[in-house]
This record gives sequence, C-alpha cells and structure tokens, in this order.
Amino acid sequence: MAEPCENCLRLEQEIALAHQQLADASRDVPPVQSIGDNDLERELARWLSLTHEPDAAAGFRVGWRRLGQLATPRIREWERLWWRSKREGDSLRSRIGELLREISRLSDTG
Repeated sequence: MAEPCENCLRLEQEIALAHQQLADASRDVPPVQSIGDNDLERELARWLSLTHEPDAAAGFRVGWRRLGQLATPRIREWERLWWRSKREGDSLRSRIGELLREISRLSDTG
C-alpha cells in the first residue's frame, strides 16, 4: 500500500484533533466505519460462493447494495446532527427575539 500524501496526513491530524476536542467536551465520538474497515476480499468470496451464476450486473447491484448498507448509518447520523443543530438554532433565534423585546421594553419605560 502506498504511503499517504501530505494532504492526507494533515487531514488525518485534523480529524484526530476534532475527535479529541469532541471527547474533551464530553460529546460522543462513535467510531467511524468505512468501506476500508471491511474485508472486501472475504465479502467477495462469500458472495461468489453463495451465488449460483454470478455475473457483472449482479455483482454491480450487490456492490451498490452493500455500499448503501455501510453508508446508511452514517447518513442517518448526519441527518440527526443536522436536525439537532437546526432545533438549537431555532431555539437561539427565539431567545434572541425575547431578549430584544425585553431590551425594547426596558428602554421605552426608562
């Protein structure tokens, strides 16, 4: 396997730093599963042994299905984080509106 390039090494350092900062802030940092974490050769051998007449089209469909199985949890987690940040933003906007009304009320009566 080739050595990672300089940009890849910097990206890995940034990711490690972000994980550390999240852990320091007591935020959950689940391990990220990637396609590289799976034994692709073993999966291919298993599929070939279970398939009666394997062909390229069937392999293509199975590969995309497997990619979807691996990507779905990560996409759902991103969606969950997005909705949580959206709710937090709405809450903050609401609180800012309340504070502005309170400032306006206090400056009118003062």
